[in-house]
Amino acid sequence: MIQAFIKHVLGVDADHPGIYGDTSSYYGTVEQQGRLTLHLHMLLWIKGALTPQEIRDRIMDPESDFQKKMVEYLESVHMGEFITGSLEDVKQNLDIAELDDQYKNPTETLPIPPPPQCNQNACGECKSCQATCSWESQFNSTVDDILL
Repeated sequence: MIQAFIKHVLGVDADHPGIYGDTSSYYGTVEQQGRLTLHLHMLLWIKGALTPQEIRDRIMDPESDFQKKMVEYLESVHMGEFITGSLEDVKQNLDIAELDDQYKNPTETLPIPPPPQCNQNACGECKSCQATCSWESQFNSTVDDILL
């Protein structure tokens, strides 16, 4: 998997440049998380890339097109919203949920898998569709609980 990423995405030993530019060099290491899943950390050297000082200068220049484009990009890829409502709504719902003796902190439990899918391509009326709808509602609340 990593070799394919290095060749096809970074363009190393390939007949095309990488998606980040022409990769001059790279260093990577694989790390194991607490759940025993592996993930990669990489450091890339891109030919012709801006230095950290050049990036800083362009970001700090209020007349810079670079600054405007960077802000537009950051605003387009980050979203600070909850799924089920506003911050106040989510806080209120969590306060109510925590009063129930059955409430369990989702960061201290395993996730609940989705139910089996409908055999009729999500008809919306069968028990499977109803279970999926209920699961999705619980999933959304759990995600908001974790985010809060």
